[in-house]
Amino acid sequence: MYLEMVEINYIQFSIFLIFFILSAMPLHRALKFFKKKTKFRKVILVTFISGLIISIISSIWKYYIGLISFIVLIYIYKKAFKLKWYKAFLVWLLQLIIIVISSLITELIINFIWKISLFVR
Repeated sequence: MYLEMVEINYIQFSIFLIFFILSAMPLHRALKFFKKKTKFRKVILVTFISGLIISIISSIWKYYIGLISFIVLIYIYKKAFKLKWYKAFLVWLLQLIIIVISSLITELIINFIWKISLFVR
């Protein structure tokens, strides 16, 4: 019983880690587009720290949380990656575009696979 719980926790942590790394990839791609030299480890760290900061901010302020979070996130990108305000905004915008396009592609692939019948009719 204990061994099964350890295996389940390990699997859950592995899945969390995989999705966390996947969530940092759009930011990394956007940074590569505007700034040629960036390390993926730094992008992962900034993603983690910005997630924590945005979570703390959202628990403190109840009004205008979207605007406050947006400004803080742009500021984090500006400081962490040594960008100007407009480039930090463009990185955020390109990251958003990459997320939307990759989500649509993933949805199309999943729908296509879902419609394929594995059994002969």
